[in-house]
Amino acid sequence: MKKEIIFLIATILCTSAMVKNKDEFIQDGFKYTIYKELSGRMCAKVSDTERDVPLHLSDDSTLTIPATVEYEGTKYDVEQIAYGAFACRPEIKRLIISEGITSMGGYAFYRCTNLVSIQLPSTFNSITPPPYVMFDGCCNLTQVMVDPLNERYDSREGCNAIISKADSTLVFACSGTRIPKGVTTIGYGAFSQCEKVESIVVPEGIKRIEPNAFSNCPNLRNVSLPNTLEEIGYNAFNNCMSLESITIPKNVSRIIGHMPGGRGEHWNLFGGCYNLKEVKVDKGNKVFDSRNNCNALIDSRTDFIVAACGNSSIPTSVKGIARYAFSNSSITSIKIPKNITKIEDGAFWKCEFCTSITVDSKNPVYNSKDKSNAIIETKTGKLLQGCSRTIIPNNVREIADLAFYGVRLPPYLIIPEGVETIGETVFTSSCGIKYIKMPSTLKIIRKNAFYGCKDLEYVDMSECSPQVGMNAFGKCSRLVSIGFSPSIGSIHELAFSSCPIEKWVMEQVNIQND
Repeated sequence: MKKEIIFLIATILCTSAMVKNKDEFIQDGFKYTIYKELSGRMCAKVSDTERDVPLHLSDDSTLTIPATVEYEGTKYDVEQIAYGAFACRPEIKRLIISEGITSMGGYAFYRCTNLVSIQLPSTFNSITPPPYVMFDGCCNLTQVMVDPLNERYDSREGCNAIISKADSTLVFACSGTRIPKGVTTIGYGAFSQCEKVESIVVPEGIKRIEPNAFSNCPNLRNVSLPNTLEEIGYNAFNNCMSLESITIPKNVSRIIGHMPGGRGEHWNLFGGCYNLKEVKVDKGNKVFDSRNNCNALIDSRTDFIVAACGNSSIPTSVKGIARYAFSNSSITSIKIPKNITKIEDGAFWKCEFCTSITVDSKNPVYNSKDKSNAIIETKTGKLLQGCSRTIIPNNVREIADLAFYGVRLPPYLIIPEGVETIGETVFTSSCGIKYIKMPSTLKIIRKNAFYGCKDLEYVDMSECSPQVGMNAFGKCSRLVSIGFSPSIGSIHELAFSSCPIEKWVMEQVNIQND
C-alpha cells in the first residue's frame, strides 16, 4: 500500500509537470518529453500516453521501446524511460529496450503482472535503487537478458538476473533466476516479490545478503545459506509467510541494522514469517547463537535477542531484547524471565496474535503486576508492550512508542488516571476501538498515536487539555465526535487529518485562540 501511494503521488506530480511542458508530443502511441543534457544535446524521455489508450504492441504482446523519434523535422535520441512510464499494463508480455536507451525511472513497469521477459541493451547503465524498483510487482517475470556487450551489467550463464560487474552484486532477480558463480552479494530487494519462488539455494561464494533481499516472497519455503556468508541485512526474509526453517551459517558476524550491545534499528529479520518454526545458528558461529533450542538469533557478545519468530522462547540466560526482535511475528504468549534487564521500544511491535504477557516476579526492572498482560518498566511506570487482553494498571505514567501497534482491542478503551504521555504510533492501526476515554492527568499525545484506527468513533478529552501531535488521530475515518475541555490545549493543525471532523476541530481551536 505504501509503495502504491508513493507511486500515485509521484505520477500526479510528473503528469502535472508534463502538462506545462511545451516540448512534449505523442507519436505512435508513446508520449515523449524533450530535454537538454548537460552537454547541450537535446534528447527524449518516453512514457505511456493515457491508461485507457491501447499500447502499440506486436502480435506476441511485445512492447519495443524505440531508440529514436522524429518530430517536426528534428530527430531525437530516446535515452530515458520516465518514472512510472508503463506501470499497471497487464497487456505487456515481453519487453525489448532498444540500443541507445541508458536508464529508466522507478516503477517504470510497476505491476505489469503478465510481463514474462525483458531485454536490456548494451547502453543501459542505470538501475533505479530500491524502493523504487523498475519491475516491482511483475510477478510472472521469468526471463531477464542483458546484452553481452553491456559494460556495466550482465546476465551471465543465462541466469535471468541483472548483475553489477563492478562489485559482483546481483541487483535484480525474478522467479526464473539462478544465482551464478562469481556473485558475492545479493543486492537490496533483489528477489523481493518473487511470488513463484519456492526454494532458494544461495551458492558458496556469497558473502553478503543486503536488506529486503528476499522479502515478500510468499511461497518461499526453503532457504539454504552458504558457509561463505558473513552479513545479512534487516528484513532480508520479511513477509516470507511460507518459510518454515532457516539455519544461520558459522561465518555470519553481522546483521545489518543491528548494533552490538544496543539498538536493532530496523524491523525483524523474520517479520511476517508466520510459519517459521525453526531458527538455528551453526554451532561454529562465534558471534551469534540459538542456545537452548530457543529458535531465535542471539548476539553471544551481549546476550541480546536480535531476531525471533512465533515459535521462539526467551532463555533465562538472555539479558536483553533488541528493538523489533519479535516484531510482526506469530508469537501468542510472551514470558519475560528474571534476568532480562533491557527491552527496547518496539521489541514486540505488531505481535497481533499475542494474548498473554507475563514477567517473572523476581525481575528487578520489569513487571506485569495485577495480571495486566503487559510489560511495565517498574522504575518509570512506562508500559512498553501490551496485547489484546491488556488491562492498563493505575501505576502507568507513560505508554511507550509502538506498545499496541496493530493490536485488536476491545471497543471501549479507558486510559486510567496517572497516564501523562501517550507515545508515538502507540495505537496505530489498532482495530476494534470505538470509544476512548482520556484521563485528567494526560499531558501529551504524540504524533501518529492513534493513526489509522479505522473503527474509532468517539474520543473523550473533556477532562484534560493535552498537547496533540501531528496525525495523532490521522485517517481515523469513522471519528465523528470528540469531547473537549473548556481549555482545548495545543493541537497540531494536522492532528486530525483525513478525519470527518478535521475541519470542525480546527474551527474550535481557532475560536479558542481568538
